[in-house]
Amino acid sequence: MVKETKRVNYIDNLRWITVSLLVLYHTAMAYNTWGEANYIFFEEIKPIAAIVVMLSPWFMPLMFLLAGVSSAYSLKKRGYKAFIVERFKRLGIPFVFGLLVINPVLSFIADVTHNGYTGGYFKHYGVYFTRVTDLTGYDGGFTLGHFWFIAVLMGISLLSCLIIKLTDIIKKKYIKNTKTFKIIGGVLLAVTAVGTFEIYAYGKRLITYLAVYLLGYYFFKDREFVKKIAAHKWLLTAVFVAASVANAVIFVFIGGNETLNTICMYGSFIFGLPALIAIGHDHLDYTGHFSAFNSRISYVYYIIHYPIVVLSQYYFDMMNPGYVIIFFLTIAVSYPFTDLLCYCIDKTKYIRVLFGLKRKN
Repeated sequence: MVKETKRVNYIDNLRWITVSLLVLYHTAMAYNTWGEANYIFFEEIKPIAAIVVMLSPWFMPLMFLLAGVSSAYSLKKRGYKAFIVERFKRLGIPFVFGLLVINPVLSFIADVTHNGYTGGYFKHYGVYFTRVTDLTGYDGGFTLGHFWFIAVLMGISLLSCLIIKLTDIIKKKYIKNTKTFKIIGGVLLAVTAVGTFEIYAYGKRLITYLAVYLLGYYFFKDREFVKKIAAHKWLLTAVFVAASVANAVIFVFIGGNETLNTICMYGSFIFGLPALIAIGHDHLDYTGHFSAFNSRISYVYYIIHYPIVVLSQYYFDMMNPGYVIIFFLTIAVSYPFTDLLCYCIDKTKYIRVLFGLKRKN
């Protein structure tokens, strides 16, 4: 087994590759077929909307699972106190900065495109901080935006410290057969993750995210465990892809068939996580300048990609080239511009702290 104080390259690579898909995901949201307003909406285009449906069941659970794996190495290296301090610096500071600086951009565009707001951007701050409704910001009001993930990850990280500490105490004092205890715990976590998949709190699968985070901490950090999964990676991948495609086809193009649709959605989630971890383990366990940079700025990328996507869509719409063309133009512009801005932030001594990076001397 790899020592738990070392980074595991394939986990880092999986994270930044997954985060990069958000440009595609959030661009496609402007064409959804299920009536979600989004910060900017053009028209329903089923093939584009299907992108969102294919990614949705497994995308965020994978992010929390990867965070759980990383926390195992971070806790081992830092200890509880330093880990908690690091979480507040890496997640807390960007969260506050995002609510004050980044999310107002999304809210402003939403108010302009949905409500015809004609005031200036800075004047809109008065609307942003006083119009508190469903927290989506689609009505131009206050929003957590995509920073909900940062807030939930910080909360789960802290709660998990308590769970892990209590579990360690119970195991040392009362458990003789630790292997059986771990197996039972793993089964309970897996059942909880699947069983609460359709239980939402504030529109998010919070219990599922906590369960997969802990599965990452206790099980997916173990190379031997992952190797066993990787032995079946192509079968897992085949089922995962088939379920994801079927989920999108049924939900977006056919409609109805709710039971079959639900089965496919669950299949995408259940088989997708181990399949992607296995593929990462076998094919992404490397590092270099490119992958190291992208790994380092993965959370920065997460933070800034959304306003870039929405602003690109907003200004391209003014040119009126057609909605399908706007989709491809947004993709073509948002990816390089997000990368460029991440590079500039990474090289800026004090600004980088606002995005969760360590200050350079």
